[in-house]
Amino acid sequence: MSTLASVMVVDDEEELANLFMKLLKGSGFNSVSFTDPLLALKHFSQNPQKYSLVLLDLRMPGLNEIELAKRIKGYDFNVKILLITGFFDEEYIKSDELRESVISDVMQKPIKLRELKTHLNELCRVH
Repeated sequence: MSTLASVMVVDDEEELANLFMKLLKGSGFNSVSFTDPLLALKHFSQNPQKYSLVLLDLRMPGLNEIELAKRIKGYDFNVKILLITGFFDEEYIKSDELRESVISDVMQKPIKLRELKTHLNELCRVH
């Protein structure tokens, strides 16, 4: 990747949010993390063209991943959204609700760094 892609991480578990952010920075991405989806949305709304990708956790308090994804897409329809989850539910992954939220892809926790980096590079390349 010739220019650094910027990735926003939103995970309500502070340790995971910081871990993802550090791993992304170490892999050559610009990265920022949030544990509060409402603060993340506010930040994104002020910087809608900055991010190539948003990494979202499933099932966050305050604003669920579907609503957050829809609102983010309202600011920049081209941004890619990768949902990460430890609660992999095949029915939910194939649901109309998830498809309508325009989430680009889903990865199951635990995530191997190499797989995450490859996935992020592929998603950011299309942007």
